[in-house]
Amino acid sequence: MLRITKNGILAKGKKELTRHLRGEKLTYKEAILAKCYDCMYGYTDGKMDCEVNSCPNYHFMPYREV
Repeated sequence: MLRITKNGILAKGKKELTRHLRGEKLTYKEAILAKCYDCMYGYTDGKMDCEVNSCPNYHFMPYREV
């Protein structure tokens, strides 16, 4: 959790992932945002599309290019 707070940039999903790691409940949308943030390693390379079309959550990816 410290690594996320320290190295991850401010982006959609950061606060949700932090809340999850503290054991707080999340809504479905918050859980998806948290997973995207986690999967993209805190968007350390920038807020961009992950381009993983095979991911079941890809449709909800916050920075997906339409």
